Amino acid sequence: MSLMSKAKILPLIYGGTSKAVKRPYACEIVRCKRKTLALYIKQQKVVVRCPLRATKAEVEEFITSNHAWIEGRLCEESLREKQALRVEKGAKIFYRARERTIVFKEGRKQRVMVVGDDFIIQGHQLTSAKAKIQVEDFLIDKASEYILPRARGLARHLGVEHKITEIKLRKTKSKWGHCTSTGVLQYNWMIMLAPYSIIDYMITHEVCHLLHMDHSQRFWNRVESICPDCDHYINWLKEHEHRLWF
Repeated sequence: MSLMSKAKILPLIYGGTSKAVKRPYACEIVRCKRKTLALYIKQQKVVVRCPLRATKAEVEEFITSNHAWIEGRLCEESLREKQALRVEKGAKIFYRARERTIVFKEGRKQRVMVVGDDFIIQGHQLTSAKAKIQVEDFLIDKASEYILPRARGLARHLGVEHKITEIKLRKTKSKWGHCTSTGVLQYNWMIMLAPYSIIDYMITHEVCHLLHMDHSQRFWNRVESICPDCDHYINWLKEHEHRLWF
């Protein structure tokens, strides 16, 4: 017997009466060795993890009882998807906490300029693919100029510069920064779209791992001694980071 089965439950029946869900959604039922049912939202799909012996009626009742939560999360994910960064002419880009319009400008010289509410990408016969490469180069250059010296400067201030073996700038799928036990600091250059206060927090977070390779209270005390408003920065990233990835 397969531990995974897929089913679409449309419409859901809840409240003792037949009442169609306003927005149909697919439900993936994953049966596994667990004691309770759990809900996850992934790419506009509801994933229900349930015990191997859970009945269809129990699963449907669980989904129905969590209908409001599901709808809320699906709406939130849909909004995030609409706000996701696409490097296209006329699209919106969230740069330094301000929504700006991407403008393609014809020119032999390749460059990126931010003028008022315009994020100008200049190049010859620009396409979205070419513009994306230019934005990547622009952000990598910005990161090299800003993150590298500030990370080393903070490490020097904390007396741990000797622990740094390398500082890398790398686009990753889910992390903004990373620090290894061998002293390699890694920063996602897409963070350069964020305000400088957020960038400074990320620099601080990873450098402080050179002192404490964990997320213990000692680690957070050190981070807060440098960034007293770090809770605000963490919450800002949670709320807006989907607008910085492309």
